Amino acid sequence: MEWLIFIIFILALVYFLIRQLVMIYNNMVMLKNNCYKAFANIDILLKKQVDLLPMLTAITQKAMEHEKALFNQLTENRNSYLQAMALDEKIKLANQLFPQLKTSLIIAEKYPELISGKNLRLLQTQAKELEECIADRREFFNQSVTLYNTEIHIFPNVLFKLIFNFKDIPLFYPSSKEATL
Repeated sequence: MEWLIFIIFILALVYFLIRQLVMIYNNMVMLKNNCYKAFANIDILLKKQVDLLPMLTAITQKAMEHEKALFNQLTENRNSYLQAMALDEKIKLANQLFPQLKTSLIIAEKYPELISGKNLRLLQTQAKELEECIADRREFFNQSVTLYNTEIHIFPNVLFKLIFNFKDIPLFYPSSKEATL
């Protein structure tokens, strides 16, 4: 009878030990999967942000081309007038310069509308909202990673880390440029 109680005790102890080890392993796997899930949520937003770049680039490029054309036109008009020697030539250039200058000023007045146009403002707003969402999700990701990395470094979990090759997951830091903005 004593042997039966001893065997039942040993079996119960083995059962609870195995159960504990399985729970530790499952917890480590769950935390690791939470990290991947958290990054997948960030990845979706990063892809949306990357998709905005061509549109922002195109609108900005259009504005820069407009600015370049405006300055080139004004520079050419100024240089032509300054190089003119004859009175007739100066009058002719002045007659051409005034309407061009007036047109340039009108274009320059409209230029801020081009830069802060509806499409660009909308894209900038979307980019800012995406960055705020990314920052929120990055915080959640880093919390998940910290929990996972801590879990795989405590005893006896570190044994599972070695046996099952669990690896640390790096934290997701904002870029140094972003941090200064």
